[in-house]
Amino acid sequence: MKILVACVLALLLGSALALAQPIPPGEQPEEFERIIQQMKFEKPTRIVGRLQAIDGYEDAIWIVWTHVHDGSRWRDLRNQSDMMFKVYPRDVGMMDFFRKLTPGTSIHLTVQMDADGNRRVLSLDEGA
Repeated sequence: MKILVACVLALLLGSALALAQPIPPGEQPEEFERIIQQMKFEKPTRIVGRLQAIDGYEDAIWIVWTHVHDGSRWRDLRNQSDMMFKVYPRDVGMMDFFRKLTPGTSIHLTVQMDADGNRRVLSLDEGA
């Protein structure tokens, strides 16, 4: 009886997996593709984020991304699901500055992906 139940479950699971059609990487919904492109930071990008936490192990900070400057205006990203990610400071002095901030502080940054694939803060910007 156990073998019969196991066979039926395997058959049902196999059928369900055969019907599931994964989305090929090049054919993702437009919204996902736009977010993925935004997160690459291939060129210097001005953003606003709220400080979530200090990562003392890696000397980095975690922020929730709230706005991005698209070259002509600020776009509000708060209506999307919270996009939290880690950024690394430009230098030790910048990390010391981050350590003085309290969680929830809004910070304006220019960020770009570095050669190691980390999001690096190039500069702290004045609020706009």
